[in-house]
Amino acid sequence: MDSSSSIEGEVLFGISTIYTVQAGGTRLQCRIKGKKLKEPSRSYNPIAPGDRVQVIPDPQNPGAGMIASVLPRTTRLVRWNKKGRAPQMLAANADIAVCVTTSDAPPFRPRFIDRLIVAAEAGGLTPMVLLNKCDLPCPQEVAERLEHYGRMGYAVLRCSSRTGHGVSAFADRVRGRTAVLVGQSGVGKTSLLNALAPGLDLRVGELSQKHNRGNHTTNFSMLLQAPASLRIVDTPGVRELELAYVLPDEVGFHFREFTEHARSCAYQPCLHDDEPGCAVAAAVERGEIHPDRYESYLRILQELRETTPMWQREER
Repeated sequence: MDSSSSIEGEVLFGISTIYTVQAGGTRLQCRIKGKKLKEPSRSYNPIAPGDRVQVIPDPQNPGAGMIASVLPRTTRLVRWNKKGRAPQMLAANADIAVCVTTSDAPPFRPRFIDRLIVAAEAGGLTPMVLLNKCDLPCPQEVAERLEHYGRMGYAVLRCSSRTGHGVSAFADRVRGRTAVLVGQSGVGKTSLLNALAPGLDLRVGELSQKHNRGNHTTNFSMLLQAPASLRIVDTPGVRELELAYVLPDEVGFHFREFTEHARSCAYQPCLHDDEPGCAVAAAVERGEIHPDRYESYLRILQELRETTPMWQREER
């Protein structure tokens, strides 16, 4: 194949070593040219939905091609893949990371939301919280936590893919931008996509009655392009969201309620853990910072202290 005949395309999804790329008005089934792409660091997957790539079409096999290179990314949403022991790219060049959650089925997990906020902001995306299944009863403590995220300046929306309530409002917020849906299995990401664009006709899984959590129906991330300028990356449901490309001393910057207090810490820089004279810890004691948000921060901090690999520290 002649590299001079390459064209630019966008990756929609990848299965194993074959990537579906939208290029020049057609879809090409592409493999990576050579054994692997040159990357600045190790990763679980070298290419993700939303990546802009240079593709060399195969003149002998219409509909096929080779990916010669990945163009620079503007944003990235990454998690740590525990099984692969490497960072896993969920989406590239997206604008919004939407944490889809529910009040009860599966249970509401604010610490999952906290982790996605950190992952989103660290990767250059704007975080959003979307409570699906809003037709179900919402306990007071869940409503209060959602209001707290809203007071901190995060967009918080409510919808029901079953009744259609709030679906159009959500579509209006993400229209013309690329949004990534992230959430636990069973929160209704696939049902939401079917409500947004019925023509997609995606398969929906059942909620496990035994464990009150969902079964995986999406097995890989996929960029879906629906009518009315909707561009959404659907991701597999995850039960745990471990962070990647975030160092321990960076986590506090993604807890925005810490900012006004952190300037007054006795020691700079302060990790807001056990340092004497920590203004953030004092604000928690005074009730000015939500204690569960602070506990969430401490857990992330400890996890990163224990798991951040040396290669990542050196790279940064």
